[in-house]
Amino acid sequence: MKLQTAYVGARGVDSLQFSNSGSVPQANLLKASGVDFFVGYLGAVNAGRLAAVIAAGLAFMPVTFAGEYKDGAADEIAQLKALGLPAGVSVWLDLEGLDAWNMGKTAEGRANLSRLINAWAKDIAAAGYMPCLYVGAPQPLTGADLYALAVVRYWLGIGRCVDYTGKDAYPACGWSMRQDWHNEGVRGVNWRGTGIHVDTNSIQCDHRGRLPAWVIAD
Repeated sequence: MKLQTAYVGARGVDSLQFSNSGSVPQANLLKASGVDFFVGYLGAVNAGRLAAVIAAGLAFMPVTFAGEYKDGAADEIAQLKALGLPAGVSVWLDLEGLDAWNMGKTAEGRANLSRLINAWAKDIAAAGYMPCLYVGAPQPLTGADLYALAVVRYWLGIGRCVDYTGKDAYPACGWSMRQDWHNEGVRGVNWRGTGIHVDTNSIQCDHRGRLPAWVIAD
């Protein structure tokens, strides 16, 4: 595997189902259907499924499960190394859910949440990886709070991102990836012909001209 800067307009999917149980034929079907990259969940995706993604010609980036900022980045760093992911790859921390929302109901709680995210991000950076943030819903931080974090790329979850007051939470640098799904079922879409439930994503430059970094085949 080697590092590559993502490119504007690339189409990708993230999928817990594939991360847990994806196959070589499914990875090939994703690529054949026009998918450019796959985002897999650390702690679910293994070396075999990562190899299937890369062999299919898909790029790969890792994302955590929600709430992984609570206990630092040691487990994520161990998983990144076990998968053989090279330094510089974007590692997305999932910020969403009721735990984060409830923590952020007070100013003290929001400060503590930011402190935990920063500790995670600094450990990821110290290990040589690119700390990035997926911002889903619900989450309590304001746009200014988000922009002040020690992360260097932002991924917008589906729909409007708001803070604890209900106002737009937009980091000043903007987003370098956006997520969507197509109202098939509760959320996500069963991707055509693959039997895989996915969320769909696209790459864009943020306002500072920055892009994520992924891994591809050598």
